Amino acid sequence: TFIDLFAGAGGLSEGFLQTGKFEALAHVEWELPMVETLRNRLVKKWGHTEAEAKEQVVLFDIQKTQELLLGDWTDETIKSYGKNNSDLVQKKGLRGVVKKDVDLIIGGPPCQAYSIAGRAQDPNSMKDDYRNFLFESFVKVVDFFKPKLFVFENVPGLLSACPGDKPVRERIYEAFQTIGYSIRKPEDLKDSVYCSEDFDVPQKRNRI
Repeated sequence: TFIDLFAGAGGLSEGFLQTGKFEALAHVEWELPMVETLRNRLVKKWGHTEAEAKEQVVLFDIQKTQELLLGDWTDETIKSYGKNNSDLVQKKGLRGVVKKDVDLIIGGPPCQAYSIAGRAQDPNSMKDDYRNFLFESFVKVVDFFKPKLFVFENVPGLLSACPGDKPVRERIYEAFQTIGYSIRKPEDLKDSVYCSEDFDVPQKRNRI
């Protein structure tokens, strides 16, 4: 079983579902067109009802982590996200939607703050961009559900990104250590860069 965070239109979920070995429990994304695309895919390809897809694919800002996990949304949150979500997720959050133990949490926070191209175009090298710290919300969800493992992917620029004058690779390592998960040490993370062409995909696309 898995939960997909920063799900986008569902590319990462799709890969896991196509193996036939995984069951998706929930997907979280805050852009409505992507949410609608993913819900449509779950209905047309994976046999969900429209009600199931609406409940499972949550349109939400993951930075509101407490409300995402536990529900009991404020009036302001309902105004922003209520119309496009199920009543269950508003009342009980992911805790209500996810009815099984979670084996795996997958996802990749937005890459713009880490990408070398993005930093080159920003006067302050993206050091002040809030997206540098969206990994903290990912960590909170992992800590809540305690999956057996997680897949956290991003662009290789993450290796050199340094918001707040501390390498983000060190921040991420320490955050996962704090909640009891082991990943490669910051100095060894370069060994975690993989290219899609090495896995029979006709595209040169590096990811850490």
